[in-house]
Amino acid sequence: MTIVPVEFASPDYDQTVRLRFDVLREPLGLDFTVADLEEEYRSHHLAGFDADFQLLACLVLHPLGESAPGQIKMRQVAVAEAAQGKGMGTHLVRASEAYARELGYTEMVLHARSVAVPFYLRLDYETVGEPFVEVSIEHYRMRKVL
Repeated sequence: MTIVPVEFASPDYDQTVRLRFDVLREPLGLDFTVADLEEEYRSHHLAGFDADFQLLACLVLHPLGESAPGQIKMRQVAVAEAAQGKGMGTHLVRASEAYARELGYTEMVLHARSVAVPFYLRLDYETVGEPFVEVSIEHYRMRKVL
């Protein structure tokens, strides 16, 4: 899998929106709003493609700005169903950490669904605080110093 940055509002970006919808939103009966997608203009988008340029995985890195200097938030990590369980998610997250370091960030933060917490723990993330409900399911705040 080759991981590359994807430009907002490009055809590759549109593919990532579709994958994120299929994997993360549709199972919860949720859709993206125009406001959700407009907010992504300020984010970094990474996508993993196979040798045939088929999208396998993607995520969004959102700078937190002056309120949290040095922190960037990983969001919307999605791996195509056929590619799940093959290390694609691990490869994508590690690549996103390297990318964030290159941009000068020192800490990655995220909100992990409960079922994803063991995945992030294996990648040296730690939970912070108590669980909370977001998009109708339990999540944990997690972080990793880059």
